[in-house]
Amino acid sequence: MKVVALVSGGKDSCYAMMKCVRYGHEIVALANLMPADDLVDELDSYMYQTVGHQIIVGYAECMGLPLFRRRIQGSARQAMF
Repeated sequence: MKVVALVSGGKDSCYAMMKCVRYGHEIVALANLMPADDLVDELDSYMYQTVGHQIIVGYAECMGLPLFRRRIQGSARQAMF
C-alpha cells in the first residue's frame, strides 16, 4: 500500500516508518505539522509533538520524498477544565 507518513521528527514516527516499510508498504511522501512561529520549538498540544520539527526537511531529502507541511497553533478550541 502507498502511504504518506505523518512525521514529527521524534523517534516514534521514525520507528513507525521503519515498521511500515518492513511490512511491505511504500512511503510516497512525508507530512508534518509545525508551529506557526519559527522561533517556537514545542507547542502545548495534546495531539502533536513539534519538538524536532526542524529536522523533517532532512528526512525528506535523505529519503528522496516530497514533504507536505502545515503550520498549526497550540491552543485548544474548547477547554473542559
